[in-house]
Amino acid sequence: MNTDRLIDVLSANLEPVATGQLRRMLTLALVISGAAAFGLMLATVGPRPEIHSVPHLEWVALKLCFALSLIVTAVPSLIRSMRPGLDNGTGFTLVLFPFLVASAAAIAILLVGGPVAWKGMVLGAHSVSSARCLLCILFFAAIPLAVLIWALRKGAPTRLKRGGAIAGIVAGAIGAAAYAFNCASDSVPFIAIWYGAAVLLCAFIGAQLGPRFLRW
Repeated sequence: MNTDRLIDVLSANLEPVATGQLRRMLTLALVISGAAAFGLMLATVGPRPEIHSVPHLEWVALKLCFALSLIVTAVPSLIRSMRPGLDNGTGFTLVLFPFLVASAAAIAILLVGGPVAWKGMVLGAHSVSSARCLLCILFFAAIPLAVLIWALRKGAPTRLKRGGAIAGIVAGAIGAAAYAFNCASDSVPFIAIWYGAAVLLCAFIGAQLGPRFLRW
């Protein structure tokens, strides 16, 4: 069989990617991921005891706002990465926007607060707050990352490292949203530094897993 004939045979029954089906698949993956991360938080560390007070609810809302903004800006890139030819990097810089806003706000607050207040704002309420934040977010993001990689495999990703990194950002943001209910450190610099670092670490892990598990 010559090359032209082989190409004709292989392309005879090709059908367009069902975009709606991929979106539904990703939506289901996001719902499962969120439920798994929140359930894991409840089963392990639980919400902070004083969470029902108004000041603490406001801080939880701010932490959720940061995490959800990452999800909202990253999901369109995640959808494009499921379809070959669409993942050209367009819109990927939008994912960085929440990081830049949080970083700018953190720098401004640190400058206003002065060096005396820096330690408490950066390291958190307790000496282990920063390490606890990183570990908890990574832990809560583990199942979401696995679920999102499974969802990506249902598509046809071609830029595997980028797709894995975006999945890591979304998974990390879901883990951060779950941890927000337990986190006892209430400062913008803490959120920007440690929540941001945890999500970026998830992105790095996803980028390493992408070429291994998204290959088709």
